[in-house]
Parts: sequence; structure tokens; C-alpha cells
Amino acid sequence: MFIKTTKSKGYEYLYLVESVVENGRKKFVTLERLGRTDLMSPELIQSLRERYVDGRKYNVAQIEQHVKEVRPLILGKLKTESRSNGSLDSTSMDVDSEVVDDTVPDLHYGHLIAKQVWNNILCLPRLIHDLQRHQLPNLSYSLNDAGYFLTASKMLAPSSYLDLFNHADAFLANPIASVRLELLYKALAHLGQFKDQIMRCAYRNVSAHFGFSKPKLLYFDCTNFYFETPYVSKEEFIMDFYAKRSHKLQSEGATSAEVKQHLQSEEFEAEVTKAIEQAEESGQLMRRRGPSKEGRFAQPLIGMALVIDEHGFPLDFELYPGNKSEFGYLRSAVSSIKEKYGISDAFYVADRGLNSSQNLQFIQSNDLGFVVAQKVSHLPPKQYNEMMSQQGWKSIDFSEDQWAVQLFEDVDGVSYRYKVCDHVKVYTEKVKDAAGKIHRQKHTVNCKIIYTYSDKRYRRDMCVIEAMEAKARAAVAAGNYAGNINNGGWRCLLRIRADVEGNKKDKELLKYVDVDDEKINQMKAIAGYAALVFAAPKECNLSDDSLEISAQKGYKQLVSIEDCFRTAKTTLNLRPVFLKRNDRTKGHCLLCILALMMLKVIQYNLRQANINMSLGKIQTAMDQAMVAALPSAINTGKALYINNSCHYRDYDKERKLTQTAAAQSKRNTRLSTAFVVKAVGLTPLKALETERNIRLKLKVDPRVPLLTAEQLDDLQQILDQ
Repeated sequence: MFIKTTKSKGYEYLYLVESVVENGRKKFVTLERLGRTDLMSPELIQSLRERYVDGRKYNVAQIEQHVKEVRPLILGKLKTESRSNGSLDSTSMDVDSEVVDDTVPDLHYGHLIAKQVWNNILCLPRLIHDLQRHQLPNLSYSLNDAGYFLTASKMLAPSSYLDLFNHADAFLANPIASVRLELLYKALAHLGQFKDQIMRCAYRNVSAHFGFSKPKLLYFDCTNFYFETPYVSKEEFIMDFYAKRSHKLQSEGATSAEVKQHLQSEEFEAEVTKAIEQAEESGQLMRRRGPSKEGRFAQPLIGMALVIDEHGFPLDFELYPGNKSEFGYLRSAVSSIKEKYGISDAFYVADRGLNSSQNLQFIQSNDLGFVVAQKVSHLPPKQYNEMMSQQGWKSIDFSEDQWAVQLFEDVDGVSYRYKVCDHVKVYTEKVKDAAGKIHRQKHTVNCKIIYTYSDKRYRRDMCVIEAMEAKARAAVAAGNYAGNINNGGWRCLLRIRADVEGNKKDKELLKYVDVDDEKINQMKAIAGYAALVFAAPKECNLSDDSLEISAQKGYKQLVSIEDCFRTAKTTLNLRPVFLKRNDRTKGHCLLCILALMMLKVIQYNLRQANINMSLGKIQTAMDQAMVAALPSAINTGKALYINNSCHYRDYDKERKLTQTAAAQSKRNTRLSTAFVVKAVGLTPLKALETERNIRLKLKVDPRVPLLTAEQLDDLQQILDQ
């Protein structure tokens, strides 16, 4: 209850009002009309205000009494500012940066920040609700709530799903507080089942929200990540198959000897072999050992192929077995993206690891273009002479293209140059004719090659070559032996005794004898040079000069997909994976990619406000979005919330700063939860907030309780102390 003042026909009236919730909506009910203020004495008005506490404004004496009652829990002083009417607005109070002792647990509300992106920009609730209603009608929980909360947890302080479940009471307004652990794991499988629909919906809505047109540059790359288990899928499948059959026989009354005899029989071995073949055909056995890109050769791997647009937002991803080559997955990505988004005039950009003639020919056959790096260390003589010729070089006019300066400009500002030549890539494949005979068929890919040179790259390459040469000469002087005659790096510059006397099985023939000076001279000759092969899409309208520069610009930004992989693996804990089933692993990867997309949405909004924050800093700021709930001595059964977010006072102060270099630098280095809260359309919290203000500022549904029953019990215990 509280006193409400209204004006009518030149008079002020006092009403005793109570806030109630009906059908999920809050409304105010007038309990008593107290009369006109001009007919009351000031003492009576003051007495009424002190008797009935305003739900939004607290009397100074009552605040001080409340602080005194929870004094053991408060470390700092609660600074108050009195107003002329003797009341204090809780939203204007300030506290020291450390206000609450460890006895009062912090409650995270960062997932409510992520929820705004999930609901209003990715617009996923309606899609997931429809999928659940039509395909999973028997689920006892909201798949959308589980998906958004699990994704948000990746954006805060990612951990295992078991650890998240065990610490579910650390969140404010947790939507899945009553969901069991096994249901969370099943939610991963269900979300993985709908991966294509969810990714298509999320990307299209992000593009529509920011006004992006269809992407012109599609960055493609592959990586792999490891599992925290010593077993590959096949080994685990066999163990589970044996265990299930053994348990079945024992439940039917078979003795241990009979079970052992059956498991060692030829019939059972044939059954196991058939089951393995079926599992491989259905794609269940994806966790394999292979060449890890992180040096994790002991752990099983799964590969991921990812496609992002020129703005850094993911379009799609696919998983493939960890022992498979990544070459074949570019073609499946091209087909998938074209089918889902109808893209027909874009460039695929990839590094030289995916530069195969078959891939490029497939891209061209789909009327798309490509920009792929070309290795210059093993060029045919014709192309080598073409690159080393002094004719045909061009330079970029940076005065007409200021954005290109950030990508190309060297230390001296003029050394970057390039030349474009016609190029044909050739490959052969085995085909079977009508008579059943196999013969080779030749294919050609007509494209162009761009040779580039930069003094900055030359200096970098020369430093690398000189360091490799120094290590190689030191190995010769020390009389070291070759551990592997096919080693790369600086070891490729060395020759062993076997190279001179013949390759015999003798340790002494593996001793380093000298340095290959000819190879060093070849490396120095091409220092500073690089190359790209590219072809325009069928519907490209750019002129030749614009196309050449656009291709170089596009490749220069390929580093953005490496940033995506780095963020997914480290910031979002894509690996290590603690899951066994492929469908759950797919759901786990979907959550990580959606979390990456949502972080990039927040980053994009911040940049629109001239605030530059890395994805890691945004994650830290969201993880610091915390409040401490204190039992209210004024309103029984209610709580007051103290904002424990770091730097919560910075927003109002820095918002008024001018666009100076100092102000911009300060914004770039500040970790401020308030900036991130504001970027998603919420209102930053003040030092002390009521439940009503929390719901209004963080847009919490009235039907969702802020505190669980267990959290309310903890508050009551604190108050009883």
C-alpha cells in the first residue's frame, strides 16, 4: 500500500492505493479516499505518508532502519539524498563498489540481457514454439526457454551443463529452475534436430533487423575440436553394444558362462559388425582420431565447417567426422547456403588449404565466384616468371578509397602493388563410360590470378627466413640427427648424410651435414610476394578494376572467420566437449554458434553508439551483471536488490562526454555492464532497486518469479538472523 497524490480541478487529493496482479497483469486498486490536501494539516499529511510506505519511494528513517537490521551484511555505507518532501528515490541512491558480504549470494541477470536479443532480433520463440507444438507435443517444459537459457549461459561464464544445473540457483528469474538435468540434455538433442530451421530463422532476422542485403562475401573455413574422453565413437558404440546384450541376457536368467559364450560367438560378432556398418552409414560414429589443429592427437575429434558473411555473422555450419579431410565439405556448404538463402551473386572466400580445382569448379558450376589464396613457393615456371616480371604492376589510389588504407597501406604508404593475369586450373578425374571402362577426364577452371607484393611482407618474410636459417646452422654445428626426414619448418632447410650417400638404415646417415643454400635463396627470392586466384560470379556487375580490388579486400578480411573460431573455442567453450551422443553434440555446437551471433549483435549495437568492445569484454560485462537480494524489513516477503555490477556508475557519466579521442579511448577500455544493458534496449540498474523496478528495467515477464522458493527461504533465514 502507498499514498498516491492526484490533481483535479485545481485541488490535490490523497488516495490509499494497493498494487495487485490479476491474470498476469499489474493494476492499482484504490482502498480509501483520504480527501483534499488543503483541508488537512501538514502534520496529518506527514503522518499518513510515514504510516503507508510508498512502493517506489522510501522514508529516510525507514531506509536507515533497514540498513541497520542487515548491518552484518553491508560492508559499505548507503549514501542517501533527501528530497524536499522527506522521501528518497531508491533509483538515485549510490553505494560503494563493494557492498555485500559473501554471506549474500550474487544473482546473475546477464541471461535477461541475452533474452532481449533472442526474442527481439533473432526472433526465435515463435519458431521454436511451433516446432515443439507440431513435432514434440509431449515435452513437459518449454524448449524455447531451455534453448535461450543454455545459449545465454555460454555468453556469461560457460561451463559444463552439469555445472550449470548445479548452480541454477545463482540466476535471477531462472526460466528452467524446475527442469531436471536429463531433460536439459534431451533439449540439446531436440535443438540439434532443428538446427537448419533455427540457423536460417536467426540469420534472416538479424539481416532484416540491421537492414543487410544478401551477402556478397561468404567466408568459409574448417576447424576441429576435441572431446574429453579417450574413446572414439566406434569404441564406445562397441562397448555399449556388448553391455546392453550382456544385461539383456542376465535379465533373462542366463549364467555368466552362457553370457560369455554368447558374446564370443561368431553369430554375435557378425551382429556387431552389421550394427557398426549401419551406425556409420547413419552418421552416428563421427567422433574419430585425426590431425588435430590444436595438437590434441590423443583425444577424439569432430570437424566443423563454418560460413559467415562480410559482417561476421554466421550463416550455417556443418559437422563432419574428425578423421575426414575438409576438402569435400566446401561443396556441401555451397549447396546448403544456396538452397537456404537463395544467394547467387556472392564470392566464396577461403584460405589455400581449400584451394582445390574440384572445389573451385563446383563453385563456378553454381554460378558463384571465389577468392582463394594460392601458394607461391611451388609455382610452375611460367607462372613464376609471370610473377617476377616487372611489367603489369598496379597500385591502389588510397585517396579515393580511404577504407582500403586500413587493409593495404604499408609503412611507407606506397609499396603495396599487384598485377592480374589470366589463369587456368586443371584437374582430372576417373569416370566410367557406358561400356564400364574407367578412364580419366580432364576439367579446366578458367579464372584469374592476382600477384601482390608488399615491403612490409618482405621484411616479415626475411625475418622468418633468417630465423629458420640460424636454427638450421646451429643444428649442423651441434651435430644433431634428424628425427623425421620429412620435417617442415627450419628443418626443411637441412640436408642429411643419407641425401648424399644414399638412403640406408643407419643412424649416422640421419645426421645433419649442411644447409641447403639453394632452397634458402629460393625462399628469399619470393619474399614479399603472395597470390590469390579468383573468379567473378555469373551475375556480377563490377568493372574489372573494382573487381580486382574487391577480391583483395575480401581476402584481407578472411581473418574474421578465424576470430569466430577462436571466440567459439575459448570464449564460448565450444571445446572440450563432454557429451557422447552426436545429436547432443550438434545441439551444443548450435548453442555456441547462436551465442556467437548474439554477442556480435550486441557488439554491432555498441559500435553504432561509438563504443568499441571486444566479444570477450562484452562477455565479461554480461557476466558481471549481478544483483544481491536482501530481505526487506519494510515489506514482508519482498526483497530489495543491490546492484553489484562493476562500473555501473560509468554509463550516466560517460554518456555526457564529447566525442574526443580521450573519451573514445576511455570507452574502449572500460568494462561496463550498463553499456551492454543499454545496447539491447534495457535500462541500466541503479544502486538499489525494488522488485517493481527490476521487472520494468529488465523487462521480466510478471508471470516469471524473480526468486525461487529456495531463494526466498534463504532470504528469510538471513532476516531471522
